[in-house]
Parts: sequence; structure tokens; C-alpha cells
Amino acid sequence: MRNSFVYIDNACTTCPKPETVYAAVVDAMKIGASPGRSSHRLSKQADQIVESARVELCRMFNTLSPEHVIFTLNCTDSLNIVLKGILKPGNRVIIGPYEHNSVLRPLRRLQRSGVNLAIARGAGEFGIDCRHFEYLCSQGVDAVVLSHASNVTGAVLPVRDLAEMTHRRGGLVIVDAAQTAGTLPIDMKEMGIDVLAIPGHKGLLGPMGTGALLLGKDIPVLPLREGGTGFKSEGEDQPEEMPWRLESGTPNFPGIAGLLAGIHFVQAEGVDRIARHEAGLARALVAGLGEIDGVCLLGCREPQTGVVSFLLDACDVGETAKAMDQVYGIGIRAGLHCSPLAHRSIGTFPGGALRASFGYFNTCSHMERLIAAVRDLASKEKLGLR
Repeated sequence: MRNSFVYIDNACTTCPKPETVYAAVVDAMKIGASPGRSSHRLSKQADQIVESARVELCRMFNTLSPEHVIFTLNCTDSLNIVLKGILKPGNRVIIGPYEHNSVLRPLRRLQRSGVNLAIARGAGEFGIDCRHFEYLCSQGVDAVVLSHASNVTGAVLPVRDLAEMTHRRGGLVIVDAAQTAGTLPIDMKEMGIDVLAIPGHKGLLGPMGTGALLLGKDIPVLPLREGGTGFKSEGEDQPEEMPWRLESGTPNFPGIAGLLAGIHFVQAEGVDRIARHEAGLARALVAGLGEIDGVCLLGCREPQTGVVSFLLDACDVGETAKAMDQVYGIGIRAGLHCSPLAHRSIGTFPGGALRASFGYFNTCSHMERLIAAVRDLASKEKLGLR
């Protein structure tokens, strides 16, 4: 087991990336010019790549127009831009029971400024209580923020149904697709998503430091940052037009170029194929771990994503993850996964849990190696050898 390292932490960031992504980043660095600023050939070449990525994201997620695709630093940045850009004192926001700190922390700050926050209850196999959610909407709703899939349990929420409930009451639907963009099909119009926040470095297989905010309608989002855009430079106020309204400063051109290459890879392989592969590994892991005494599974019995969280009886999660790395050569994640709300909901706060998360480049042998390592650890714990 010590001969090579196995990475099973793709919910954090996917690794490795396709070779085309690495090449695209290097090629962009060689172009070297800022996109959308100058009129010379290198700047135009860079701008063409950025705009191609914008068009591909618009097509992939079926949003309003390429101009409504805003490049950001990551999914967290996208959520901060929209939440702080549309919510005002007195607004009422409803969130799901398993939201990431990227949702909860900005909303707690906004709550101190007068925004009202309600949290829907969980139900079933780590899902959401739809009746309670509808009741909360009936009390008034300006916006709903939902994780398409939990980064702790892997459970996928019924976004289309929740969006219908929200729209009947006049609220906006904001979806955090950190765990699903590129790994599950997402059609904003068909699913009733008004705003979609996505990372570039996870399921889309792009570099870290990339993300996007997709607006499914004309929403007057106040800019989080203002400054140079290369557009209407004669004015002292931020342009009103998209995407310049929300994009200021030199963009991460090498990152966006790599993201475009990642998108092309995902499109060529097919989102459905990727989803089947990752969920298949997760289901096999659930089945294997379920046969080991002392393992407590914390996610769905039939995962729809590549995420599987679990506990090993009487074992500290941090020490277990350390042993996985140093003894077995396996990288998984331990702790609260930046989602204390989710862990409170499933009863694993404050200790957290162990999480394995498969990506497209993981194999059955990786999954089997993890099962063998857990079995070995469980046996040593049972015999008192640890």
C-alpha cells in the first residue's frame, strides 16, 4: 500500500487535472497579455479565450447569455458577490440544512445588518423537509440559497421542486453548485435556478482560483469590487452593463484558459458518464465499508455523487486521516469540511467525520485500497494495537 499515493479528496479540489488543462495554463502564460484591455494582437488573443470560456459556460448551464457569466475567484467569491450584492435589511432568506460556510458566514454577517435568516429542517436520508421548506416560504421569502449537493453527505436536493415553491412566493433561487458543476447535469432554465455559483477547480477540472457566477435573469447585483474594466473607461462610475458591472481588475487569464480546457474535457467525456463513474465508486465504497465492524456510514446508501462520509468507532478522525496518509498512502479529509451546519444536522459536531470523495480519475483499485485500509485500521483498533 505504500508504493504510491492515492488521492480521494476531490470534493475539496479535483486532482489530477487533464493534461490539456496544464498545457492551456502554460500557453496562456506565454501569451502574457491582459484580455480585454489593449488593441494589440496578444490582448485580443487572450480576450478571445476568455470570451470562449464565457460562451461555453453559458451553453453548458443554459443561462441567460454569455454576458451574464461573471468570472470570479471561486464558488465562495461568487456567493459573496450575489448575497452581498442583492440582499438588504428586512429581506428574508431561507437556506437548506447542510449549507457550507461559503453560504452561512456571509449570511450571518448580513443577518447582523438586518437580513432575516431561516433554516429548513433536514428529513429522510439526509435530504430536506419539503413541507417545512414550503411553510418557511409561506412566511415570506426574498431569496433561497441551496447547496445542490452536500459536501458532507453527498445528498442531492430536489432543486426543481424547491424552486417551484420559492417562485410561487416571489423569491429568487440561488444554487451553490460547488459539488455538482461538471459532475451532475445542471440546466438553469429547466431547474428554475435564478443564480448559479460554481467553482472552476472541482468538477470542471480547471485550476484553483477560478469560478463563475451565472445569472439566469437581469438581477441588479451591486458590485463587490469596482475599478478598471477596459469598458467605458471615461466614466468615473462602474459600468452598468454585464459582465463589466461585476468584473473589475485584471482577470485570472491563465486560470480561465485552463478552465476552458477543463470544460472541453468534461464535455467530451460527458457529464452523465462522469456522474455514473463517480457515483459508482461511491456506491461500491458504501457497500464495502458497510461490511466492516465499527464503521458508521453518514451519507446516502445509494450515493448520487462521489462523496462518502463515515466514522470509525473509537477513532479520532484527525488521527485516522493522518494514518491514512502516512501509513497507507491515501489522501482523504477529516473534520468539519467547512460545513459545521451540516455536521450539526447529522449529529457529528464538533468532532466531524472522515470523507472520501471520488473524481473522474479515481479507479476501482483506489476504492478497494481505501476499503482495505479501513478494514486494517478497524482490526487494529479492535485488537488494541493502535
